Amino acid sequence: MSQDLRLHYDVEAALRASEARLREAQAVVRMGDWELDRKTGVMNWSPELFKLFERPLELGTPDLNEVLGYYSPESINQTRDTFWRVIDSGEREEFEQTVWLPSGAERYHATTIVPVKDADGCVYKLYGTTQDVTARKLVEQELRRQTREIADLYENAPCGYYSLDAEGSIIRINDTQLRWLGFTRKEVIGRMKAADLFSAPSRALFEQVFRVFKRNGVLRNMELDLLRKDGSVLPVLLSSTAIFEADGSFVASRTVVSDNSDRKQLELERSAHATRITELSRHMVEVQEHERRKLASELHDHASPNLAALRLTLDNLAEALPPEVREDLQPLLDDANGLLLDTTNGIRDICTNLRPAALDYAGLVPALHDYTQHFSQRTGVRVGLDTASFDVQLAPNIQSLLFRIVQEALTNCAKHAKARYVRVRLANCTSQVMAQISDDGVGFDPKQLADSDTTHGIGLITMRERAEFAGGRFTIMSRPGAGTEITVVFEHDSGTVRQRPTTHSPATPTDDLLSAGGRQP
Repeated sequence: MSQDLRLHYDVEAALRASEARLREAQAVVRMGDWELDRKTGVMNWSPELFKLFERPLELGTPDLNEVLGYYSPESINQTRDTFWRVIDSGEREEFEQTVWLPSGAERYHATTIVPVKDADGCVYKLYGTTQDVTARKLVEQELRRQTREIADLYENAPCGYYSLDAEGSIIRINDTQLRWLGFTRKEVIGRMKAADLFSAPSRALFEQVFRVFKRNGVLRNMELDLLRKDGSVLPVLLSSTAIFEADGSFVASRTVVSDNSDRKQLELERSAHATRITELSRHMVEVQEHERRKLASELHDHASPNLAALRLTLDNLAEALPPEVREDLQPLLDDANGLLLDTTNGIRDICTNLRPAALDYAGLVPALHDYTQHFSQRTGVRVGLDTASFDVQLAPNIQSLLFRIVQEALTNCAKHAKARYVRVRLANCTSQVMAQISDDGVGFDPKQLADSDTTHGIGLITMRERAEFAGGRFTIMSRPGAGTEITVVFEHDSGTVRQRPTTHSPATPTDDLLSAGGRQP
């Protein structure tokens, strides 16, 4: 008998331990279980279920009608219908409900109902679990919203988009381009090649260029004529990038098509005004730098002395206070002094970023020397400045431009690259000037620059635009885990910059510049 009792106690202890583990697991996943006696209508809730519904334990388990009071009107009808469906069919069901809690919070629950049948096959009891899935639902809603937003940006962009496979067949096209051409999606996808959309002269040129494009992967601003469904011509500018497999084989293209009609009509007028526009644009950059210089000067000449005077005044005020009062106010005085110091340092940083004085009074190299030292102190990233091969005096606008590119590149290193060391190199030869910034950071795949969620794009686009706007060439080399190298090259003549020619030769002075320094390992 005593042995039977010990066995009974052991079983009970094991059951209690199992129930405790179950309650712990339910608390972790925010899940409770329940059962409903169909005949009596009595429900039983696990303790976790009370927490999910913010119901005090002392109120006891509610009946089914009281439970329905927690749900939104839509979920009430859904819950009733599902309960009856399980009873009638005898089959398990899962569904989600919107819950309005006593605190006013809205939550989402996922409920599973399992029917229990008697010997005659009739459902006499329902078991179930209810889990709080609010976090998952909110993530799903945000993902759906973002997906709709991205799809809308693609389909209704102010330009056409399409993608081609290796055979030149159209595998994707956006609504904007379909509207331009007058086709439906069914008429194009899987039925037409890109060449079918071009006029006869443009078709021959496209087929020739497409063969080359599948090898080099880049096509920029190619002027072609598309044919609308009604036979009319639509002049366009076409730019493409390619997607390659790891082995270099072509997968698909990503093509942007811009309506070039207005540009074609205004081409003669644009040519006549090109020089004037260029001068005005360069003047805007000069004005921007002037305003930066002016703002930095005003901050330095007015705000900094005022802050220094305020600090002296605060120190004098502290000295004038009776010792016992000063002792009581010392924490506040220390806070005020700390705030003034922080503000002074902040203004100094702003002035440096706006327009370092060394750039105007000493030139590019001293300005970069000061800025890189300040950058290292501020970020902890070591910077090596190599100007041993640089001895040319550049025009002020090009000095400003190169400084801004280096500044932006260092900012990118601090924000994204996780670099420990950055090398900035300036060099020149007979006809070219080069700035090169390389880091030992995490690197990235340059192909990702075309992705909408990239974190590198804006800074790199800014640097590229600054360089190309002034007639330079901007290149970037990077791969995951191998750092990033940015190279900017300008042609110069007696300290001025001229437009880089569009022809290419097997070897250029750039090759000499690049080979002279190499890349920081």
